[in-house]
Amino acid sequence: QGMSDERLLVTGGFGFVGSAVVKRLVEQGEARVQVLDDCSLGMPENLGDALPFVTSAIVDIRDQAEVRAAMRELSPDVVIHLAALHFIPACDEDPKRCLDINVGGTQAVLDGCAEVEAKAVVIASTAAVYAPDTAAHGEDAEIGPTDVYGLSKLFSERLAELFHRNTSTPTGVARLFNVFGPGETNPHLIPAVIRQAERGGELRLGNLTTKRDYVFVDDVADGLIALARQLRGGDGWLRCNLGREEAVDGHGLVSTIGELMGVELAVANDPRRMRRSDRPVLLSDCSGARSSLQWRAGTTLRDGLAAALRRPTATGVSVE
Repeated sequence: QGMSDERLLVTGGFGFVGSAVVKRLVEQGEARVQVLDDCSLGMPENLGDALPFVTSAIVDIRDQAEVRAAMRELSPDVVIHLAALHFIPACDEDPKRCLDINVGGTQAVLDGCAEVEAKAVVIASTAAVYAPDTAAHGEDAEIGPTDVYGLSKLFSERLAELFHRNTSTPTGVARLFNVFGPGETNPHLIPAVIRQAERGGELRLGNLTTKRDYVFVDDVADGLIALARQLRGGDGWLRCNLGREEAVDGHGLVSTIGELMGVELAVANDPRRMRRSDRPVLLSDCSGARSSLQWRAGTTLRDGLAAALRRPTATGVSVE
């Protein structure tokens, strides 16, 4: 389903996942790509060569009047909503800010979508909405967030359902697993390992026994775009997981990064990096995305880590 004659808005489009989505859309010849971002983490230069092809509005997602005014001006046909506070320690540190951005911000965007009569809306959610389990999570797995971030995203999913019921706008929710790749805008484990390894000496890290489903950022961008296209093709409501369907622990990550760098990496435990809530396993079952979107993650962990090694973090991001 083509969207080439439509205006495509990506909120958080200068961020880690957002910039990958925008770059993909521009590569695919989508001529009317728009970005809404507050430049708090992502910067316009993250778009690289795609920047000249993008219309942007600098807006704080928490300011409902500003968001709606910007959306009236941009008048998008399709909206992919990625703007969020994502780094879990930052959410735990300031729960109100997390809820203001992730819940209030989502509502502001949905209100804007209703006002401009958007034709399709994609909301990025997270695997953190699932109840802890060692088995793979399908879309119908038990819901049970264990931290304020997961709760905020679950609430934004519910707002999206309500929006769909009230407006009949085709709406999709994508539950992202652990997205990684070049140009991270948050100090997650992979960029922290790489940056510390580049400096040499012992790595200071948190709990490395937990297993996570690491999915490459370009694969996630393709999944989000496929979801938007599917909604434009006539599906009214879709919810799907975007993961790589393989869980790897922190030790495995450190060892693969060491191999790629050609060094032996030694690790010391840093109590400051331990998290209050840390589920042992988070693993995706993406059969829903395979059947409804014909999507699967095509990048191996090793290839993705090799790409991340070339540019672990976005400009100005510290992983200390």
